[in-house]
Amino acid sequence: MIKLKEIDYSEFLKSVNSYYEELFDYDERQPLSLLEELFNKGIIKFIKIMDKDINVGFIVYASTLNNPYVWLEYFAIYKEYQNKHYGTMAIQEFKKFFNGYEGIYGEIEKLGNGKTEEENLVREKRLKFWENLGFKLIDIDLDLFDVLYSPCILSLKDTRRKDEELVNYGFMLYEAVLGKEEVNKHCFIVKD
Repeated sequence: MIKLKEIDYSEFLKSVNSYYEELFDYDERQPLSLLEELFNKGIIKFIKIMDKDINVGFIVYASTLNNPYVWLEYFAIYKEYQNKHYGTMAIQEFKKFFNGYEGIYGEIEKLGNGKTEEENLVREKRLKFWENLGFKLIDIDLDLFDVLYSPCILSLKDTRRKDEELVNYGFMLYEAVLGKEEVNKHCFIVKD
């Protein structure tokens, strides 16, 4: 049975950071100093995904009091535990943390925009995984630091919002994490 264990920044450094650095490219990772600052402000939280006493993965998420959505910023199952349904079980447990929220916000790299056919296949597989969990793509593309993404929502309540409104909540979360100036410089809605 999977359990999610909230941890503090020092535990993140001790037991998760090496995996964070291994699984996410340098340009995809937040600087540790920023993660620590945001943790101390209560914006970022860290979770270890546990199977009994074994750490099989982690989640880093952001939330703010004025936002009905939680941003699933980083989610990873360690390579030796992948394809064993840990990811699915972890997200099912993660949803239970947020019964007061409307949903979980995330993004995936835009389909068909990979540099190679292999990368495009990985993106398609990733989308199928998210869709199997209940995430729905928002029909708006984002340019986040020069990478095209498609935002997605896992609804936790039967609330109907327009795509533009959902993306606005996403941008509020980006601003809480990155700061308004960085968002204004590096985060854009892609117009057709």
